[in-house]
Amino acid sequence: MKNLVYFWKRFMLPHLALFGLVICTGMIAAAASGAGVPFMVKYVFPVVFRGAGSATPELLTLFPSLQSLSPDALLFLACASMPAIFLVRGVAMWGNAVMVNILGIRILETLRMQVFCRVQELPIAFLESRRKGDVMSRILSDTSNVQNILTSVSNDLIKQPITALCSIGAFIFLLVSSGQGVLFLVNLIFIALAAWPIIEFGKRISQKSQRAQQGLGELNTAVQQNLENQREVRAYAMEKREIEEFRQVSNRLMTNIIKLVKYQKALVPVMEIVTALALAFLLVRGRMCGLTLTDFMAIAASLFFMFDSMKRAGTAWNRFNEAQGALNRLAEVMYEPNTIPQPENPRQLEGRAKGEIRFRNVSFGYEPEKPVLRDVDLTIPAGQIVGLVGPSGSGKTTFASLIPRFYEVSKGAVEVDGIDVRDLNTHDLREQLSLVGQQALLFAGTIRENIRLGRMNATDAEIMAAADSAAVTKFLGSQPQGIDTELGQGGAGLSGGQRQRVAIARAFVKDAPILILDEATASLDAESEREIQEELDKLAQGRTTLIVAHRFSTIRNAHRILVFDYGRIVGDGTHEELYASCPLYKELYDRQGIE
Repeated sequence: MKNLVYFWKRFMLPHLALFGLVICTGMIAAAASGAGVPFMVKYVFPVVFRGAGSATPELLTLFPSLQSLSPDALLFLACASMPAIFLVRGVAMWGNAVMVNILGIRILETLRMQVFCRVQELPIAFLESRRKGDVMSRILSDTSNVQNILTSVSNDLIKQPITALCSIGAFIFLLVSSGQGVLFLVNLIFIALAAWPIIEFGKRISQKSQRAQQGLGELNTAVQQNLENQREVRAYAMEKREIEEFRQVSNRLMTNIIKLVKYQKALVPVMEIVTALALAFLLVRGRMCGLTLTDFMAIAASLFFMFDSMKRAGTAWNRFNEAQGALNRLAEVMYEPNTIPQPENPRQLEGRAKGEIRFRNVSFGYEPEKPVLRDVDLTIPAGQIVGLVGPSGSGKTTFASLIPRFYEVSKGAVEVDGIDVRDLNTHDLREQLSLVGQQALLFAGTIRENIRLGRMNATDAEIMAAADSAAVTKFLGSQPQGIDTELGQGGAGLSGGQRQRVAIARAFVKDAPILILDEATASLDAESEREIQEELDKLAQGRTTLIVAHRFSTIRNAHRILVFDYGRIVGDGTHEELYASCPLYKELYDRQGIE
């Protein structure tokens, strides 16, 4: 319930006026159904079916002025009242349904955008600890379920109980006026019988729904993982394995949904049986007590609307419990603490950063008990090209990732131009650096658009210059529309090396004072790598460049090389100095057979 209150306040209150109209139209429809129809049967029908010599109908007794009307005029007025009631009811229900949908669309858009924005704000560690398919399920599927709670379910949970209360009020009034007030006390038993399955089924539906939502996330993950790794699946003949895993995940989801559906659909027949029992008891008891047909029909109509609204409220309550799983999963995202918060009073870099980087006794671990970096203390002067080498898992990429503050240091501080990165707005900090990672991930769009992402206000001439610097122009002639060739998702249509060149061109056009290359030339052939290296040397002038490398050929021209081993820097110097003094560096270098 805490999560519901949180989401209701955050996403419903901004649309409170519209929700108020939803409730008003719902109440009008509820009153027209729960009280209007029974009273029409009680007071209008006797006027319509009044026979010669019959007693004066109660309606004329209550409103003596109507007796002055002619029989035809009275009949016309009585008959007109019936469509009038249903017209009010119909218009109110239509207005209610339309506004509920409008409200739902607005809330869904706001909710989905805020969850998506929240995901962008959370640390990378949050996303790395969860499957992408599960996160996608929360953004797309869970938001839709929560929107359903906030709008249609909230509407029904208010409108249907009001209908029930109007019906109960009409029921009591009609019984008392007929001298059968004791029947209401007996019908309390049936009301209790109707309430029990609503409560009991709701608990079970909440549990089953949570499992179903988790299963949907697993299914999304399985599909995404399969589609993203189709080359490996085909190359290793894993089709049958993938199909079997998908079948198992799908079967678990299907089993949970079937269990959920059983409880969802069980409420209606149970309520129908209770309603039938109540009407049957009323029929027998009414006959024994001498109720007139008109009184019986009016009381039966109020009883029917009472149980029907309870049934609908029960269905809404079950839908609420069904969506509790989605509510809890979204709450995990919205409540997730941001471990890399923006500073309250951020400091400003004076224009373009110089690029000096300082690590002050820095330690870091993805898990507290497993440090990846230990007591790193060094300064990288502005404009220096630094190579980062070491065995896999030694901390090279982590070292570089602390500079843009992708992760928060466990101890110590990382500084840029003497300012702790925690005191800088992360957007301002990251504007001062360019990053090309191991995987060149491009976006759907043209090659030109992908390069321009480095700096959105870059001119076409600057984009072409960057493309030339990164050797992108070498393969543009083979593309259908040259630099304006449309790429698929992830850069589909280019080879791995070509995608890497586009990503490097993006870093060129950004022209940031700090450049981080995390094995950026790993996908290039030797000739292209030499071409890129020449341009990187030009780009590095006046810029601080960190090159994470497994291939030592990419750091031949580095001013300085840092050697990592088990999270510590065990070597720091030029190639010649390290080759002579650092056994690990010599071993790694000789292993590659570089001449």
